[in-house]
This record gives sequence, structure tokens and C-alpha cells, in this order.
Amino acid sequence: MKKNLFYLFALICSMSLFTACSDDDKVNTGLNTSYASSELELIYGGEVMLGKKVSFNTTDGVNGTVTLEGAELALTLTKATMPSSELVNSGVIPGESLVSFPVALQTTESGYTFEGTHASSSYSFDYKGAVEAGKLSLDLSNVKLLGDNALVGTWNLQEFDPWGEDRPLHAVWDSEQPFSVVMFPFPGAQPVELQPGGFITLISSIGLIPVGDENVNINEVLSYLLKSVTFKEDGNIVASYSDAANLASPQFQNSPLNLVQYALKNNKLYLYLNVEAIIAATQQVATKALDAETILPLVLPKLMELIPMLSNGIPLGYTVEEGALSVYIDNELGLKIVDILLPLLENEEVGAAIKEAATSNPDFAAFAGVVDAILEQAPAVLGKTTKMELGLNFVK
Repeated sequence: MKKNLFYLFALICSMSLFTACSDDDKVNTGLNTSYASSELELIYGGEVMLGKKVSFNTTDGVNGTVTLEGAELALTLTKATMPSSELVNSGVIPGESLVSFPVALQTTESGYTFEGTHASSSYSFDYKGAVEAGKLSLDLSNVKLLGDNALVGTWNLQEFDPWGEDRPLHAVWDSEQPFSVVMFPFPGAQPVELQPGGFITLISSIGLIPVGDENVNINEVLSYLLKSVTFKEDGNIVASYSDAANLASPQFQNSPLNLVQYALKNNKLYLYLNVEAIIAATQQVATKALDAETILPLVLPKLMELIPMLSNGIPLGYTVEEGALSVYIDNELGLKIVDILLPLLENEEVGAAIKEAATSNPDFAAFAGVVDAILEQAPAVLGKTTKMELGLNFVK
């Protein structure tokens, strides 16, 4: 009898061991990791999305968790006087730095697949994905940012009316100390006081920029570069734009998806930019009179303070009234930009380069005295800024 009980106990133990080994074989915990760069194929709104990270985790091979966030991006500035910085891209869902959701898993020969819908109080989306050794693919579709959103739809850039107040450039900029300049030098001419916003509005309406066979103003140039912007339900912004090389004959095209996204939070419009595109653009920036050796040491310490905005979003002000939309840099960001610009405006080499660029245009030569006065007074005027709204005007 004891011998039979011993064999029975041994049999039960063997079956338990076999079952445990079998379960372990089914759970592929080696797939529990983060996927980015070449290991990740992320589709958002039907197009590839770069610069993100997706993490996968399961403990039983039946239920899993998927986490969406921005990937780390190492930005190393090459000059010896400049520090290196770790950047984190913005999250996959605009306005959400991290999104985590449960998934039901289907086992395959090489890993798992999963499919379903996830929703929160601020967004919803459908998902379909697969994970295997060294690769995760995820397709997010029908993404919607929930809540009141008066921006959804297409907005045309406001046309310029030379005889009225309609213009694409939105410039409201007040200072406790306005500019005092002689706009048109002639015997007995007296200086006039202009707020920074008034000066920008005035200069932007004068035809000083050669395009084709005529001189046009800044407002007209803006209309040659940008036709409209579309705010999509999934948080994407699509711009209908033309390259600067085609000013004389604009050729409008749509910007790619997942390049610029947005979210409305705390009465602000937050922009989320594709960091890799920004880096590519800044690497191409060069001027004849000034180079990075001159500019970056002056602005870098303050510029680095803005780096978190690349992941947290760039806060902009906006208003929507009677079918009109204004989007602008306001005091929150504007005062930080002023703080960055002040060292540049106080630098003699930078000032000389600005004067040279301005007076090199024969049509602008008459305003050389205005340029001198503005540059001389700019640090004091900008330093006492009380209100700033610089941006663009649109109509539905």
C-alpha cells in the first residue's frame, strides 16, 4: 500500500512538473522589452510615425500591456563650448506623454498578435499589432482627441487687404517703453512713438521684398508660402504650403502626416514637432555674415531652457471668433524668446550683420536710419514687454 502511494505521489509530481514546463514554454517573456527605431513599425493615421517607443509586457501569454511614449533622442552639439543634451520626443498621442493599455493576446509561432479598441476621457483609438523577437508592429487607426475642439477643420490664411485691417500677420506687442524713430527723414521731421507691434505691422505692409518683377510686402509673402492649415481629429496638423524657392509662382502641396501635431489644454494650443525634422533643418542653417560660432554661444544657455518644450509641447495662444482664428506666440513663450534675443541685439557683430542685410536692399536703404534706431533701442523696448501676440490669422 505504501509502495502504491509512493508511485502515485511520484506520478502527480511528474505531471505537475510537466505542466509547469509546458506553461513556461508558452509564455515568451523574451519579448517583454521596449521597441524603437528599426525594431518598431508604428503606423498612425495610415502613415509611418518616427521618433516613438512602444513597450510590450506579458506574464501569462494571454494578457499583455502595451505602452506608448516618445523615444529618447541624443542631441550632441559638436562645438566644444556647447553641452550635449538628452531629448525625449513627445508622446504618440498628442498631449499624452505616456499611454498604457491592456491587450488580449493571440499566440503565433514567433510571438503574439493583438487587436482591439482603447479609450480614455481624452482620446480613443483602434489598434492592431504583432510582436516577435526584435520587432513590434502597431497600427493605430480611428484616433480621436475627445472634448470640445473648435479648431477641427480647414482654415485659410487671412487675405491681405491693403486698405483695411485684414492681414495674415497677427502682431500685438506692447511695451512700457515704445520705439521713438523718424520714419521718413526730411528737414524738420520729428520722431514718432511706435509700439513693437505697430512697428511690425507697419513694416510688414511695405513692399520691400523683390519677387519676380515686383516688390511685395511680408503679408503677401506669407500668402505665397502658406495657403491653409487643417486641424484633424487625430491631432495632426496638415499645412498646404509652397516652398520659398517658388515665391513668384507658388506650388502648394500638403505637409506629411505626423510631422506636426497639436492638443488643446488649459486654454492653450500645444504644438508637438517632429524633432528629427527640426534637427535636419537647423543643420542646414547658415548665413554669410554670421555663423554658429557667433550666434550659438550667445543664445545657447537660454535656448536650452526651451528644450523640454519639444517633448512637453510648445504653448501657443489662440482665439476663435465668428469664423476667424488667430494662433500666436503669447507672453508665456514670447517673454522667453525675448530673453533669448536680447543678448543677440546687444552684440555688435550681430547688429552689424543685421544692418548690412537690411541696407543691401536698395529699396530699404532709405530706412537705414530707422534700422539704426530700432537696433539701438530694441534691448530697452523688448526688455519692458507687457503683452505679446505674434502669429497668423486664418478664416474658416
